[in-house]
Amino acid sequence: MIEKFSFELESPKINQKLVLVKAESERREHVVLKMLSYLLFYEPGLQIEAEIGMHYKPDLVVPGDYGVPKLWIDCGDIALRKVRNLSAKLRNTRFVLVKASKSELEKFKRVMEDKVEHYERIEYLSFDKGFVDSIADSLERTNDVTLYEVMEGVIGVALHGRVFESALYH
Repeated sequence: MIEKFSFELESPKINQKLVLVKAESERREHVVLKMLSYLLFYEPGLQIEAEIGMHYKPDLVVPGDYGVPKLWIDCGDIALRKVRNLSAKLRNTRFVLVKASKSELEKFKRVMEDKVEHYERIEYLSFDKGFVDSIADSLERTNDVTLYEVMEGVIGVALHGRVFESALYH
């Protein structure tokens, strides 16, 4: 089922509205990963699912000079072939992979070490187990979201009067 979510986002970096549409084949957790990535990696020019003239499409991107993205973020399930191709092509691009849990990230990183050249250039981010799922289960059509730092390496997300906290794993 296609769903549309609006987010009133507030964090130390931004205070703005964001609308995300969940495609038929997409899970709510993927929408949450994109929303969290938008909050955590925000910089002027950041776009969600923008067409940038390449075979692959990023979940989030900051376009750069000469068609080379400045920042490329992919969330959730990511094909190894896509990572291999992008890490070879985007040598001057900040490349970030975001996973829902630390265990999912660690498993993916182990595979990457053997199969992807330049894997050490890639940045990673994940959260505590259940963090993303809990937020996804709490989504409504309209959402007020506040992101704040609890302490170094730990974030909090306030959504509909509930607070969700997670460590950030790199």
